[in-house]
Amino acid sequence: MIISAEGVQFIERGGGGGGRSDPLWSWMEGGGAPRAGGVDKDELTTGLPIKEGFSLGWIPKIVKGDDTGKDHRRSNKFIEEDSNDFTDKYFKSKQCSIGTGAGGITMFGSNELIGTSRTVKLSGIYDFSGNVTDNTTSGDATKRLKYFMDCVYYPVYRSQRGMEDFRLTKKQMYSDVKNHIIDIELCLKRFNTGVLFNTTSDITADESKRISLSNLDTKDAEYKLKVDDKNTVAYVSIITGTKNADKMKNIQPLNKGENGDNSSDQTYRDLISRMDKDERYKNKDALKQTHLNVYTKVYGYRKRIDEILSMMRTQTKNDSSLLYTVRVDETIIQELRTILAYLAIIQRTDVIIKFEESPVVGIYTKLSPPPQALPPLNDSGSNNITGANSIFKIPLDDDTYNTIDERRYLYGITYYFNGGP
Repeated sequence: MIISAEGVQFIERGGGGGGRSDPLWSWMEGGGAPRAGGVDKDELTTGLPIKEGFSLGWIPKIVKGDDTGKDHRRSNKFIEEDSNDFTDKYFKSKQCSIGTGAGGITMFGSNELIGTSRTVKLSGIYDFSGNVTDNTTSGDATKRLKYFMDCVYYPVYRSQRGMEDFRLTKKQMYSDVKNHIIDIELCLKRFNTGVLFNTTSDITADESKRISLSNLDTKDAEYKLKVDDKNTVAYVSIITGTKNADKMKNIQPLNKGENGDNSSDQTYRDLISRMDKDERYKNKDALKQTHLNVYTKVYGYRKRIDEILSMMRTQTKNDSSLLYTVRVDETIIQELRTILAYLAIIQRTDVIIKFEESPVVGIYTKLSPPPQALPPLNDSGSNNITGANSIFKIPLDDDTYNTIDERRYLYGITYYFNGGP
């Protein structure tokens, strides 16, 4: 704008020459060479008129706020830390929060009802209920054959003619994840997945749950604080442990404590470096990329879990008696559920595959070649994939680990032996 304005004036004046004494440079002091100190930023807009009649000359300088407390819109770390120390010392009932919320109560209400969406997702995979039959002699052997041809034989058969038998791929990925990135089982033991993975709630119940790091170390699973004659607030611990001392161990870094593993940044780098020389990936770029996508994602999830655990230690100042004062915000609850559910699916996938491949069950083996009918199957070891161990118990916030064929296989086997979802 400045150059254009001066240019117009320059032309109107019949400009010529071209030295720095020309009007184009008239806005500088003395009309000569620039002064040593440079140009004040405010002078660039001083007195420049705009068509609407306003002028930019009145705009004040933009001042960067500081942490001295003079600018109330910026955080004041000194006051914040001093205030925290004061409240920690004199107010035991104060509630800190891990997350972005401010003083709210984490509730599992209608917006938490994921069961419906899960049904919709699974119904698009296969009509399990319409094709399953009892695992007894009274069940329909022909219908059982069709069910497992659809849910086991064809998915595995198609994968064998694609990149690789997905059962081998999934077992390899789980082994690599466990040995080099994160021990999923040990990680899950730290968290109250019963609360995190709960996808149903009674929104008419006159009760809400406050998700914290401890239940005040009482004998009860939940500590209920009486609010009035009609309402109660339940403190539910998101961290496992019978005593607060046990809970403190479970908020330590993932490579420390009783549930710590041996993985680190170095073991992850070793895994990725090894992939470039691994014969299993020779001339199989798509397979290698599939593995790499999972490994990088899991590694990112591990780093995020460690960050959340670090926040927990910071909030409690490593004092177990303050665990119950830290409320876990809804955003962290959702994030942890997504992360841990993804890890749980990786682990559960491995368990289901090993169950199906076991000599006593051997579903795919019994179907190769397909028989005329399929008698009841041996259910030895099915307790590892049913009940509380059912893959149906895991939320589907992030279900990218398995393809549709792989999900048909996993949920189909579980549905059959579990007697439903």
